[in-house]
Amino acid sequence: MQPRLLDFIACPDCGADLTVRDAVERDPGEVYGGRLACERCAAEWPIVRGIPRFIDGVRSEDDLRDVYADSFGHQWTTFDWLRDEDELEFFRITDLTPAELEGKVVLDAGCGGGRLSRVVAPYCGELFGFDYSIAVDKAYELCRGSGNAHFVQCDVNRHPFRDGAFDLVYSHGVLHHTPDTKRSFDNLPRLVKEGGRLYVALFRRAFKPLQLSDRFWRAVVRRLPVRVQERVCEALGHLNRLPRPVFWKRFFWFSMQPTPELRKYCNYDWYAPRYHHEHTAREVMGWFEAAGFPDPTYINAWPYCPPELKYAVPGFRESFRLGQLLGVIGTRAPAGAEGARARSSSGIAEPAGRR
Repeated sequence: MQPRLLDFIACPDCGADLTVRDAVERDPGEVYGGRLACERCAAEWPIVRGIPRFIDGVRSEDDLRDVYADSFGHQWTTFDWLRDEDELEFFRITDLTPAELEGKVVLDAGCGGGRLSRVVAPYCGELFGFDYSIAVDKAYELCRGSGNAHFVQCDVNRHPFRDGAFDLVYSHGVLHHTPDTKRSFDNLPRLVKEGGRLYVALFRRAFKPLQLSDRFWRAVVRRLPVRVQERVCEALGHLNRLPRPVFWKRFFWFSMQPTPELRKYCNYDWYAPRYHHEHTAREVMGWFEAAGFPDPTYINAWPYCPPELKYAVPGFRESFRLGQLLGVIGTRAPAGAEGARARSSSGIAEPAGRR
């Protein structure tokens, strides 16, 4: 943990400043152990392996796995999921460019093991990330060399970040794995500066019979021991050899990534999490508008979608397929400018397409 982090976080209970106590340094200027203490309400949180841990019941390394997102901790720290395409895909799904991130303060809300953090950090001024699971340790190690990345372990519904601190907040494929997607979303808009941007990608709602079938198979896999889950997900990785695999994916989801390890990882990501919610594009765009982000833009979260589909808001016909991601990006309106079209004063431009 770098002391600079203290400028961006506060006590999640009362909002007061935090101070470091009993600091243990691994490198000069990096706090590797100790405690964060609230100057007002006397609450304290441990710093373990260089990361502040705002998780109830976590006081030491032995406590770190006792969190509901443990399947993600296993996923991010077990599988080989790094891909050269991650950088290209991030900029395609957000419609941002590297130049637009220069000097900006960015938050990766639900960073997991740092798949996107590691490609965003080199382009921005400072990168902050948080995750509920121990996957955040992987993100911390991946980004240490950048010198501008900071990570916290916390719940999106009880995070310590200060309001209006970020030029860009993004959350890709995360909030639908929390107990209540809308409640989790509502904790993000206030973190964005006026004129700053918010991007969220969530599972798109599938046709009801497909949802019911998928819930059945997920319930079966979820009850298996972890090692058995892994073998099932590995076996599902061979289904891409079926004739017309896209057709069969309408009835039970399986990954079609190019390598066996990535297919296994993606299958685990689909079947192992405790929570799984799906939403419509219009629903999520309504959340943005209600939160002070007028005229949000839909962006297809499949980075290789045909150009004619990139900004076309999906309807009922597009619901006959499982596992699709929708993306929405918006600009926070200045105070008192509800309903007005806002352009980023932070220099991050509107997407080129429209709804």
